[in-house]
Amino acid sequence: MKKTVLMLVGLLLVTGLCAQNKMTLGINFGTMTDKNFSFDPFYWTAGAELDLPFGKSLMFSPEVTLVGYKFAFKEFLLFPGAILNFTVSNFFVGGGITKGFYIGSGETTEITDVALKLNAGFLTESLKLTAYIITPFNAVLDEMIIGFSLGFRL
Repeated sequence: MKKTVLMLVGLLLVTGLCAQNKMTLGINFGTMTDKNFSFDPFYWTAGAELDLPFGKSLMFSPEVTLVGYKFAFKEFLLFPGAILNFTVSNFFVGGGITKGFYIGSGETTEITDVALKLNAGFLTESLKLTAYIITPFNAVLDEMIIGFSLGFRL
C-alpha cells in the first residue's frame, strides 16, 4: 500500500508539472468529530494537499491528514487520500477515497478499510476552507467522521 501511494503521488507530481493550469500545494489545520458534533474527545488535524486543476471545472487533490488526540503527541492517525473536486467560481464539491492508519508505540497499523470521503468548501488564491465527512462504504452516512479545516495555499 505504501508503494502504491508513493507511486501515485509521484505520478501526480509529474502530471501536475505538465499540466497547463497551475498546481497548488497547500497545508491545512482543523478538527474532527463524530456525527453528533460532540467534539469529545478533541481531535486536531494537520495536513497537506496538492491541487491539480484539469480544465476550468475539475481539480484532483491527493492529500494526507495527520490526526492527533488532545495534544499528547504520542499516537496519531494518518489518512492519505485522493479527491476529485468539481469547482464553480470559488466553490468546490467532490468525493474520493481515504484510508486510515494508526501510528504510535513504534508501529504502524491499518485501522480502516478504504473509506468514502466527501467534501465541499470555498477557495481563494491563498485560502481553502473545507468541510468533509469520512464514511465507510459498508455503512455510508450511518457511521461517519465530520471534519473542518482551514488551508493555506502556497
